Amino acid sequence: MPRKVLEELQDLSRRALVSPVTFSLLFAFALAASIVAVTGGNPLAAGEEMFTGAVTGSGLRNTLGRAIPIVGMALAVSVAFRSGIINLGGEGQMVIGGLAGTIVAIYVPGPGFLIVPLAMFTGAVVGALWALLPAYGQTRLQLPILITSLLLNYVARAITGFLVRFPLADVSVTLATTRQVPETTRMPKMPLFGGVSLSLILVILMVVGLWLVYSRTVMGYETQMAGFNMRSARYGGIDVEQRTVQVMMVAGAIGGLIGTHLIIGEALRFIDGELVLSGFAWTGLLVSLLAVNRPIPIFVTGLFFSGLQIGGLAMQRNAGVSWRLSQVLQAVVIVAVACRLVIRRRDRRPSQPVDAETAGVGEV
Repeated sequence: MPRKVLEELQDLSRRALVSPVTFSLLFAFALAASIVAVTGGNPLAAGEEMFTGAVTGSGLRNTLGRAIPIVGMALAVSVAFRSGIINLGGEGQMVIGGLAGTIVAIYVPGPGFLIVPLAMFTGAVVGALWALLPAYGQTRLQLPILITSLLLNYVARAITGFLVRFPLADVSVTLATTRQVPETTRMPKMPLFGGVSLSLILVILMVVGLWLVYSRTVMGYETQMAGFNMRSARYGGIDVEQRTVQVMMVAGAIGGLIGTHLIIGEALRFIDGELVLSGFAWTGLLVSLLAVNRPIPIFVTGLFFSGLQIGGLAMQRNAGVSWRLSQVLQAVVIVAVACRLVIRRRDRRPSQPVDAETAGVGEV
């Protein structure tokens, strides 16, 4: 393992011991244990079932599988946030890209080893083009990306809903859905951990790739400078408008990739509204914020959130404790981290610089 990566992991471990997330986790688990005890349950048994259900047997496969879209959408959010761009359009980029990739997987003839990469590429391109719309609106028309990207989510839902209900509808079923993806054009599974989707490798490569971009390239440096202060970056000679377009297209491409994976690798047919109801876009946003928009912590935090969700189902099945307790844990962690960061900002004197960890942008 490269020395730089080892140093990054060691630094991450040291900072984790004193980070707001660590204290928030301890508080969240203590609160959850208290809730279980008050309602007559056994906190230790519930915790054991949650842990073993998330990291053993089929639970580990499900945890890794669920982490793919969570981490992927978190990376899409972080790419924009680190540039100082508030992109709330990940859901629309995921949905529109996912349908485009599904169309290729279903209707384009050819061998699977060619069609699967083509479907993923198509999903990425369409997601990037969809993200280009709010980027163009801000750079050319001065329309805030925060507003336009959010509103375009509803446009993406309407477009995909129409297509799935009419020209692409599977008339053999009553659902608003496409035909099923043929077996030959489905995302392959790895024998690792009982059959995890090959998309896991793609997500890991994206994590490593973004880490290298931020730590080793001029583009990464300029992106983070724009995230710290766009006005200063512009005075420093950085083309902020061009960088905005590039960053948004990268974020949209990642969203489109994840949307395509969710169909050709998991659901196997595009059902109207299913990707929206999954909540992966918004879970990814929360994971990115908790991980301060850094690739490696995003991967770790995404695995943790995925494990909570899968472990919660096992806890309900084997210990009789509602799976919604895992949602309580997630909510408490988020609120506690937000409160601690607000307190740190209020206590900081105006003369003190804002560090990257608190600001949530610009750090490798």
